[in-house]
Amino acid sequence: MMEISEVRQILEALLFVSERPLSLRELKELIKTDYADMDNIENILNELKEKYANLNKPYEIKFVADGWTFATKPQYSLWIKKLFREKSVLKLSPAALETLAIIAYKQPITRAEIDEIRGIESSGVIDTLLDRKLVKVAGRKEALGKPLLYDTTQDFLKHFGLAHLSELPLIEDMPKDVQQSDNEPEPELPFDGGNFGGDVSIDVIKKELAGAAENPAGSERENT
Repeated sequence: MMEISEVRQILEALLFVSERPLSLRELKELIKTDYADMDNIENILNELKEKYANLNKPYEIKFVADGWTFATKPQYSLWIKKLFREKSVLKLSPAALETLAIIAYKQPITRAEIDEIRGIESSGVIDTLLDRKLVKVAGRKEALGKPLLYDTTQDFLKHFGLAHLSELPLIEDMPKDVQQSDNEPEPELPFDGGNFGGDVSIDVIKKELAGAAENPAGSERENT
């Protein structure tokens, strides 16, 4: 059986080469035949997280989208954006951001329920979010016609730099002055990945949701 030092290096290697966050379950599955103390894996990961946070390096280990991954530190996002200018910015209209925010807070939710909140038909916007893999079909509601239910994806969490949906801010915590005027123009807004300035994007989604939701019921989130 391997020593802890070997396990630590293997975990670092797996996180380094993976293109997506790896869940604790996946990591345990990969090394279970060579390391007996499965209960210690999470402790090792947290130790690695603390180690990289304190190192004078531009990268760190983060827990995001229900998994572990290497990521660049926020203070380097400006330069990384310049490098990946064309690839890292995903254009979403205010309507798409508004709809995404509603789904994030009210999921699982049907298109009709989204339409009722927005006061406008949302099929085209939902299709856009499906194409961008930010939302997915989560099943059907046990109601007349069995309408489709939508919820957010792991990519949504990853783009916004969130570990879980429970990290979304509560609606009642949002200032009233973020509400958008109906007379303001609606240009497309940049939607950046979590490693490329996710804090900015979450501010945008907070603003869009504050203007879309009319009562604090939206803070009652399911599947967190």
